Amino acid sequence: MGENRLLFRSPAICLTVTAALLSLQIPGILALPLELETSAAAPLTRSLQNSPPSYNLDGVTALFAQVAVGGGYTTIFALLNTGDTDLNGRLVLTDTEGNPMKVALSSPPADPGDIPPGAPTDSMNILIPRGGTRFIAAEPPGALTGTRTGWARVESTGGRLGGAATFQFVEAGELKTIAGVLAADAVEVATIPVNNDDIRNRYTGYAIANPSATDINIKIVVLDESGSTVETLILPSLNPLGPGKQIARFLHQDSQRLKFKGSMVLLADTGKRVSVVALVLEQGLLTAIPVIPAKAPHVN
Repeated sequence: MGENRLLFRSPAICLTVTAALLSLQIPGILALPLELETSAAAPLTRSLQNSPPSYNLDGVTALFAQVAVGGGYTTIFALLNTGDTDLNGRLVLTDTEGNPMKVALSSPPADPGDIPPGAPTDSMNILIPRGGTRFIAAEPPGALTGTRTGWARVESTGGRLGGAATFQFVEAGELKTIAGVLAADAVEVATIPVNNDDIRNRYTGYAIANPSATDINIKIVVLDESGSTVETLILPSLNPLGPGKQIARFLHQDSQRLKFKGSMVLLADTGKRVSVVALVLEQGLLTAIPVIPAKAPHVN
């Protein structure tokens, strides 16, 4: 599988439709050919290139499964404390391979201990008074060219944290697309509505991050509008998804469902949890869609 440097990879999607080759050019995202993963009958094993990071979900109060920085992309975090005490913690960014994602974080006025604006870092301390709000922008450091993606988490104590992450793409000073997703808890299962239509250039995508210190195997069950299972995908990139790693895909990259209405269900190993976000790309514009942390009983 190639590098995952995209905000849902597939800016140039080559699809065979009625014997014609359709090339979908999406502004601001690198042009890569469609890669179709082979679904295996059983989870595959692979060695981890990095030592497992020390994640502790007990201290994590918010998860964002998709972050994009560079190549015109900026991600802005809006963090709110709706509790009755002050909130102390830090925002931490991780890249697709589970390594620290070095970006430029800024949020004036700076708190003591904050990294100077523009200096590459993967984290920032946060202090939010009760009822307060903190905005943090993740932008490319001076040396970064192209787009980098990953995920983010907030570790905090006190207060009650809520938040959203908005990623936007600007080209030649003009805003081309913008999408926001709410902070979410880690889940064992996620159901995503799918309404793909290649004629309208509309495709459903998902991002999954593993915020734990162990491998997680994830399968995808595709259901039609009647609730019947039409396909089960067991992809090498998700079996396993290593500690701290993240992946973003379009459903049709692996199922070839170019015109399809129904849903897709992401199922993690029993007792293990992942962070999930879903978006729809339509005619070059992104929008967030809901991820439902449940499934029908017959889906396994």
